[in-house]
Amino acid sequence: MERLAEAVRENRFTPTMLSREGKSVDFTYCSITQYGAETVQTTFPTFSALLDAFYTERDRQEAAQRRGRELTRTVTSAHDRVVRKLGMLEKEYAASQDRDTLRLYGDLITANLYRMERGAARLTAQNYYDENGAELDIPLDPLLTPQQNAAKYYKRYTKAKTAEKHLREQIDKAIGERDYLESVQGEIALAQTEAEFAELRRELQETGYIRRSGKEKKGREKPIAPREFRSSSGLRILVGRSNVQNDALTRKADKRDLWLHTQKIHGSHVILCTEEGAYDDESLHEAALLAAYYSQAQGGSNVPVDYTSVKYVKKPAGARPGMVVYETYRTLYVTPDEETIRRLDRKNK
Repeated sequence: MERLAEAVRENRFTPTMLSREGKSVDFTYCSITQYGAETVQTTFPTFSALLDAFYTERDRQEAAQRRGRELTRTVTSAHDRVVRKLGMLEKEYAASQDRDTLRLYGDLITANLYRMERGAARLTAQNYYDENGAELDIPLDPLLTPQQNAAKYYKRYTKAKTAEKHLREQIDKAIGERDYLESVQGEIALAQTEAEFAELRRELQETGYIRRSGKEKKGREKPIAPREFRSSSGLRILVGRSNVQNDALTRKADKRDLWLHTQKIHGSHVILCTEEGAYDDESLHEAALLAAYYSQAQGGSNVPVDYTSVKYVKKPAGARPGMVVYETYRTLYVTPDEETIRRLDRKNK
């Protein structure tokens, strides 16, 4: 306290800005050490320079948050639409699975034409396909002849049979779109800077979810670099910031490098850069921690993370950004923690 009082009397101050995880959180007139290594201190020659820098950075953070909210609304709206569409498709598909009953009705009507009269609303007939010979009540259209009723059921059967293949294709496409949008939601949740949100916006423009304005030119913006870390033994670990970047990371990586991703959980692609295929267990574990941390399982425990050589990771033709398949792999179970992530980040600086 005496030293502090003396500094005040002598007008000795150190304009200092405090930042945490790349965000400015506070400013002060002297060095602050109580927060530990996770808080970075940046000094300025004057208080005017400090305040300019602090509020400029604060404005950038608020702009980034606005971008994040806009992207979240866009993706959530698209996700809700595809989920509703998927529900309707699955309902139609379930109805098409009952088509054999339509054919049976047509067969039984045809077999009982001799005893049917025009204008009947129902036919009760023995089901000769049933081993017990149970009777069935078949609804009829009174305005149609018996032959026309049979033809109507056969037509509905054929239509349902044709629709099944089309519906299955549409359902698979909708599931792929839903999974892609959920992966983008995860990336938006992990994004922090304006550059990251801009990267995600470009991805959504390229995939058609956001319309590009007339002032924007395709390919004009310079893409940002992936997140980069160093393992305890010094191996580079790269983490994608978007699905487009995930594709680029995997495509450009050495085929002997390791590729990691949370199992059946949306998250970033992670590349452990090996030394001609060689790596140590600790580096592998740390890469798995990063894969779990930069995923929707960030706050979980015993998160399953698959890993394999890059050469085994394939991208299906026509697949959405970030969507890949792999069959040869192993799985690690890890619990991510922020302290380890910060330590790996500091080793890269």
